[in-house]
Amino acid sequence: MDELKDKVVIVTGAGKGIGKGIAQMFAESGSRVILATKDDEEGIAVERELLQAGYWAKYIQTDVSDEGSVKHLIDRVISQEHYIDVLVNNAGITLFKSILEASLEDWNKVIDTDLKGVFLCSKYVAKHMISQNRPGSIINISSNHAYRTLPDTEIYAAAKGGVNAMTRSLAISLGKYGIRVNAVCPGFTDTPHYQSWLNEKENAAAIEEEILSLQALNKISTPRDIANMVAFLASDKSANVTGADFLIDGGLTARLYHSDRF
Repeated sequence: MDELKDKVVIVTGAGKGIGKGIAQMFAESGSRVILATKDDEEGIAVERELLQAGYWAKYIQTDVSDEGSVKHLIDRVISQEHYIDVLVNNAGITLFKSILEASLEDWNKVIDTDLKGVFLCSKYVAKHMISQNRPGSIINISSNHAYRTLPDTEIYAAAKGGVNAMTRSLAISLGKYGIRVNAVCPGFTDTPHYQSWLNEKENAAAIEEEILSLQALNKISTPRDIANMVAFLASDKSANVTGADFLIDGGLTARLYHSDRF
């Protein structure tokens, strides 16, 4: 996508899975991609992979739950690139645990990354977008759990529901500065995390068969499917789109219920 060429883009949680797929998409489009992720090994590996492919990429170690780390990220990007065009708040963790067993530590761990991280990154990026007086796009990676959820997902569902609500408020607050804010809400996506979760199950083949049967298109998403929507929201093709959330789950959430009998 030529209109993304030379855009300065920060992708949090870019070390694997959906975040890596988004970073690859921007790099292939000619953007200058900042890989803001917590794990050094993953960040360095993705940076090396993109550089070897002839793209521009820079890894900056970042813990989105830590305000000092986020400020350091933004300061480095501004000092080196002078402006920021796009922020993709992708960093997140998943925890499915009964509320009867979940601890306050569990709550803080998920909320600090999945919700506070979106707040901190958006806050400090928006400040620079406003001061540079050029339009920008913030894209939050949420989840279909913001719409429909399951037992024992209270903390994760709360975090992602909060992301969608914050997206709407940010869009209203920042619109006057030419900053658009939207959310992308994936369902099952073929990532290392999904594969690890599946491989932990004794009946993995049967579970995967059932998951596919619940998808209207009989397939789950890939990181590229999510990245394609992010590209649209980062581009001028979505110039009048803000405060919206986009569900990408193969029709899973469209289903009322599922029965083998009819």
